[in-house]
Amino acid sequence: MKKLVVCILAVVAIVISGSEAQASKLPDQLWQYIKGEIPGATQRFDSVVTVSKDVMYIPLYPAQKEEAEKLEITYSYPQVKALRQMPEVVIFNNNYVLLKCFKNKKGDFTITENQDLPLKVKLGIMPQDMLVPIGLNVPDGLKPILGDLNIPLKSDNSIVISHGGDTPLITLDDYMDDKTALKPLRELKNKKLYITASGSKFMMVYDNESKKPLYELKLNALPSNIVASNHTKFALVTYYANKNIEIIDLQNERVLTQIAIDDVAKDADIDEINNIAYVSVPAANTIYAVDLNSGKLSKTIKLSQSPGKLAVSTDGTALAFIDNTTQDVCSMSLSGDYLVKPLAQAPNTSKIIFHGDNVYSVSRVKNKMDIHNAYSGALLDSVKLSKKPIDAVYHNGMVYILCAQDGAMDIYDTAKGKLAKTVNLGSAGFFSKITSIPNQSNALLTGMGTNKCLVFDFDNMKVVTSQPFEVKVSNIMVVDK
Repeated sequence: MKKLVVCILAVVAIVISGSEAQASKLPDQLWQYIKGEIPGATQRFDSVVTVSKDVMYIPLYPAQKEEAEKLEITYSYPQVKALRQMPEVVIFNNNYVLLKCFKNKKGDFTITENQDLPLKVKLGIMPQDMLVPIGLNVPDGLKPILGDLNIPLKSDNSIVISHGGDTPLITLDDYMDDKTALKPLRELKNKKLYITASGSKFMMVYDNESKKPLYELKLNALPSNIVASNHTKFALVTYYANKNIEIIDLQNERVLTQIAIDDVAKDADIDEINNIAYVSVPAANTIYAVDLNSGKLSKTIKLSQSPGKLAVSTDGTALAFIDNTTQDVCSMSLSGDYLVKPLAQAPNTSKIIFHGDNVYSVSRVKNKMDIHNAYSGALLDSVKLSKKPIDAVYHNGMVYILCAQDGAMDIYDTAKGKLAKTVNLGSAGFFSKITSIPNQSNALLTGMGTNKCLVFDFDNMKVVTSQPFEVKVSNIMVVDK
């Protein structure tokens, strides 16, 4: 009899999973009720309600919804009168159920152990695009509420401990050596670093001021770019020879999903106001927009141009890109009909910055930076730079241009319209990337041709410290912990 009941529940779950659970959005009435009871709660993209780092409420979509003029609790375990008292199970008079998901003493996420629950709980189903916590504990009698979801385990997840290559090791102690060691830096206090190395599919994750990586996250190919903002829960990864975009969940530290694209991506940048990442695919004449709030593709923008290097404007309303066919730098509105305006020739561009009304394009061959008005196309300035300018960032009215061959940082004052200073970085290596540290006036200088990492102080225009790092860094991302 028990097996028969489980089978019936499983069939009901499958039926529901094809309809209601795919919505991944709570009814407005229910969401407003939750917000009234728990004002600090947020609704995740998969409709899971986040209360704190260690507490969530998982909605169970009902087999049959009912209309309720006024939403009320009809059952709770333990018995309480209000959701703010954080019960483990809540049933509402519209048949929706909330299951409290919390960490047990071992630090694993779990739901209620009570299996003597009303049938309405057992007939419900979790959102079928839900990001399931690793190792989630679900009692056997409640397994049908999972529907088609699988519970990921650390042993079969993308988080692995590895040593240099693709061979997993057993313990962290075996893994710890000096090849991936970082000297703890005060600038990295309360920060998290995601680092990829030349020729490796693994992303190393450093926490706070940790000397050694906590673990490595295995990607599906060699990553070419990683973008995220300090406001997103997801990061976007592009690859050198893979027609996919990969989304990484930074909170649960796992690969979330893949998004198929028409060809190999060339570049990516993020609109930090709206948390939208834009990815250029020149062979497909396409720019893809990925919503890093939900981790999903939001737009596919087809162009007559072949977009390569790109940059999003600071207000998120436009972007600039290099047309790989004509070598023109172009501006494009991100509203309406995506009107593209060619500005000027910009051959061999290594970096574009779009700040305010101006587009800054850096040429690594001509050793110069041209500045155009993004809307009129007027050339505002052309600045001679040190040899092989390869990366640049904008900070407090200054453009900092990293010139790899000369080992120099050229600093352009946008208010005065001239170079303010050139800082010699020494002969310690071929630095090729500037990574700003969130909520600081500091940046990390790294490169695949060097075994050092420099900390550069923007305000004082100087290197404040350096440290050995034997991994040849190809990408580095820093976010607040």
